[in-house]
Amino acid sequence: MKDLIQSALGGDINAIARLLSISESGSGESHRLHEALFPHGGKAHIIGITGPAGAGKSTLIGQLAACFAPVSGKVAVIACDPSSPASGGALLGDRIRMRSLEADARVFVRSLASRHSRAGLPLAAFRAADIFDACGFERIIVETVGTGQNQLDIMEAAHTIIAVSSPGLGDEIQAMKSGLLEVAHIHAIAKSDLDGAEKTLLDIKNAVRLRRQGGDTDDGWTAPVLPIDSLSGDGLEALQQAIQAHEDFLHRGDHLADRCRRMFRARIYREAAEQLERSFAGAPEGSVCDCIETVMLRQATPAQAARKILGKLEF
Repeated sequence: MKDLIQSALGGDINAIARLLSISESGSGESHRLHEALFPHGGKAHIIGITGPAGAGKSTLIGQLAACFAPVSGKVAVIACDPSSPASGGALLGDRIRMRSLEADARVFVRSLASRHSRAGLPLAAFRAADIFDACGFERIIVETVGTGQNQLDIMEAAHTIIAVSSPGLGDEIQAMKSGLLEVAHIHAIAKSDLDGAEKTLLDIKNAVRLRRQGGDTDDGWTAPVLPIDSLSGDGLEALQQAIQAHEDFLHRGDHLADRCRRMFRARIYREAAEQLERSFAGAPEGSVCDCIETVMLRQATPAQAARKILGKLEF
């Protein structure tokens, strides 16, 4: 393990890939791995990409990563796919849409299965970002699964959050319902060549303006709303500039430290919740069955039974 870590820190792509696989396993070895790597991180800028399925996230990420590579050195992309119902692994749909990156040695694309995550971002994505950060990747792009309305877990993992919308999907309403207006630092209207793009752009601009006028911001940043045509490349330069502007903004005053504290608070909570789930799953079956019967007899509440199983409180 020590030699593998040293090789990864030195930039060995095969070693990095091996560490990512160990990390995703969630084994005891993965915890030792992160304890060794975590002190080497803290330098990368993490960009979160979220939005509904079909909005054009993967195509946009492919173009954005290709643009960043010449100026950022090494770029990592963490694409969170739905789990395969057969194997439990990632379906790799995003990898298919990012084939243009395969020939670029400066870009590392890693697909992760959502597995049991109830939101758009599995905990494995956070840990993968730690590894890329420690191994010298200056830009890390994290993409959520993109199903449902609850994509707010991206705010726990990224310094700069981009909400991707596109015409025809009702995304302006989706953004309002899901809370993306509150968490997104940049709004990208993808597929801006399609009919209805101007209306989607205007609706989200108006929503951002109303939020700003209502004082519903906590850091002084105003989210730009940008039209993007990922296929032609129109708008990509403006998006890059907006990302750089937000990164510069974070480095002024205490914004970056405040953002990182918020990210780590949520991350620690997620790690604690996973450890609790593992503890419960590892409880003796006999003890669980006894507690179930006690609850069936109304001699204890489900909460009391849970505490007993976890060894926190005796009846």
